[in-house]
Amino acid sequence: MDKMMGNPWFLRIIALVLAILLFVSVKSDMEKNNMNTTSTSVEVLRDVPVEVYYDDENSVVTGVPETVTVNIEGPSQQVFSTKVMKDYKVFIDLRNVTFGEHRVEFSTENFSDKLKVRIEPVNVNVVIEERVSQEFNVDLDMNESLLAENYIVKSYDMEPKKVVVTGAKSIIDSIGYVKATIVRDQGINKSFEQEASIRVLDADLNKLDVTVEPKTTQVKVNVEEYSKEVPVVLVPKGVPKEGVKINKLSTDVKNIRLYGPRTVLDKMGQLQVDVDVSKLEDTSSFDLKLAIPDGVTRLSLDKIKITADVTPAPPVEEEEQEETVSTVEEKAFEKVTIAVKGLPEQLVSNFETPTDGIVSVVAKGTPEALENIQLNNVSVYVNAENAQVGEVTLPIQIEGPSNIEWGTSESEAKITIKEA
Repeated sequence: MDKMMGNPWFLRIIALVLAILLFVSVKSDMEKNNMNTTSTSVEVLRDVPVEVYYDDENSVVTGVPETVTVNIEGPSQQVFSTKVMKDYKVFIDLRNVTFGEHRVEFSTENFSDKLKVRIEPVNVNVVIEERVSQEFNVDLDMNESLLAENYIVKSYDMEPKKVVVTGAKSIIDSIGYVKATIVRDQGINKSFEQEASIRVLDADLNKLDVTVEPKTTQVKVNVEEYSKEVPVVLVPKGVPKEGVKINKLSTDVKNIRLYGPRTVLDKMGQLQVDVDVSKLEDTSSFDLKLAIPDGVTRLSLDKIKITADVTPAPPVEEEEQEETVSTVEEKAFEKVTIAVKGLPEQLVSNFETPTDGIVSVVAKGTPEALENIQLNNVSVYVNAENAQVGEVTLPIQIEGPSNIEWGTSESEAKITIKEA
């Protein structure tokens, strides 16, 4: 072995072999690098933003998609670099395009010349319109299902009440509603104040792409329990003291507001107030506490003032009084028809009770006073002047000679009022 290592030809051959191996290795690496440099690849760039250049002070552009898909093909190194750096741009230049509808293509920037670039879609239809601004009133948009049961929106106010809407002229012309939308938890049972966002909708309640200034408004909403205003009807109850005549009962409260469930209040056409006339002796005014009807939660007033026009009993001596009592007689009139007074011409009435509106009338007085009394001297009626459509109960009233005490078999009548 030492002899071979000392042979110069052996060393030359070993050196040549090593040189050949080194050459082959270097050439292989160079070919590999060259292959990597010249190989191509394809990449899909999704959701690439689209920029639009136009006169945004005087015009509005619609139809341009917010993003597009870009396909790039070329050397792998260029494709990889483009994907990572993201310094490219996709845009549409409309600065020199007139109003109207146009079909335009996308343009690109900062893509290498070595890349093949394809945009999807290739082109789009855009509409360029005049940019206009118009002032609109704002209405409240509040879902009634947010309210607690038996509560309603009584009124509302907002500040500002008007907003300026800016957009394409065709869109501004299509505006149907400008609403301040209330977003709140269910069960609202008291008034509140909050900031509400403003929505602009067309006639079909589709949201429109416009600019609103300001975008919100401060809303004050007045929430109240459901209520209904009805007339007050005074009904005399009890029997007046002997010799006392109740000429008229009146109050300065014509109407009163009832609060409660809608199902209860919608059936009520009046508030009947019973007045005990058995304790009245002469003309007077007094406060009467109001009774709350069944189903009603509260009234707008706790009490009202009643004025009673009363003719007092004439003073008599004890002997005369005994004589008078002993000589009082009665005279009865059967099947007397009750008249309905004060009913507007457009309404008609029908008696529920008494049947057919017929009662018996009893006259009490001295034989001399009763002798010439006839039925045509007496008026039996109910006053329906303030009654509303529906079923109402009214006191039966009698007008006749003042020296006779009058009574009827029924103290009140129930009638149904409806449109003619």
